[in-house]
Amino acid sequence: MLGMIFSLAVYNGITLPVTFPIALYQFLLHGEAPLHAASVHNMPGCLDLVADGWPSLSKSFGQLLSFDGDVADIFMREYVFSYDVFGHRVDHDMDSPYPQPGSPPATSTPKEPKMVTNENRAQFVLDYLNHLTYLSVQPLLHAFKHGFHACLNPKAVALFSPAALRHLVEGEQHISIPALRRCARYEDGYSATHPAILSFWRIVEKYSQGDCRRLLEFVTASDRVPVTGYEGITFHVKRVGDGDMLPTSSTCFGRLYLPEYATEEKMESKLLLAIQNAKGFGVV
Repeated sequence: MLGMIFSLAVYNGITLPVTFPIALYQFLLHGEAPLHAASVHNMPGCLDLVADGWPSLSKSFGQLLSFDGDVADIFMREYVFSYDVFGHRVDHDMDSPYPQPGSPPATSTPKEPKMVTNENRAQFVLDYLNHLTYLSVQPLLHAFKHGFHACLNPKAVALFSPAALRHLVEGEQHISIPALRRCARYEDGYSATHPAILSFWRIVEKYSQGDCRRLLEFVTASDRVPVTGYEGITFHVKRVGDGDMLPTSSTCFGRLYLPEYATEEKMESKLLLAIQNAKGFGVV
């Protein structure tokens, strides 16, 4: 069902507020384990496959691989894949077959897993990532892929690279204020050269990427740039009310209702208060 929802979103040109690792899109394109042809000689490329989904894990593995010292003595890491089941940590020995859903529990006493050493650390990272991205979720991945092709022809999807397919599903997370400014339109007395609009863009140009995304979501209900680019964004700024109101918006029409404030400092504080407290149905 989740795969079908994603399929419908792509079919209708709707970007989704998710951040999946590139490994998922590689699986959707090729239908096999993302690391099936990976090699211990290309570990940076393997880590790139999961860096978006598990940034801290990717960083930790990078430190493990580059550590100049005795890995077994310092890291004291067993050759296991660790995951949670209803709040309980499970360590699976990666030298043993991965348990399949519905299979009876093992009756024999498990052997003690070996330690990760300087000699086997690259293979450990490769095996761990293979368990993480495929073996531990294999039935679910294939079910998601089946649903994902409900509205999309596999031959058409195959034309994309993993990065391009991710861009199609997730949109672009980096917000370019100059590009957003070029697509903006103005109403009820505002224009590109109006002093209030010039103040507005001076304020927004100083925003962090987090606040840029909040502003875009405040106006359009999405914090991503769609696959059609900035030309596909409706961003209108309308002059309303007096200078004591907070800015408001109508996300259905991509319209920001911006009062004409007495000073730029007042506009800056009011706008920031509005976009940083816009979640839910409360009134600031």
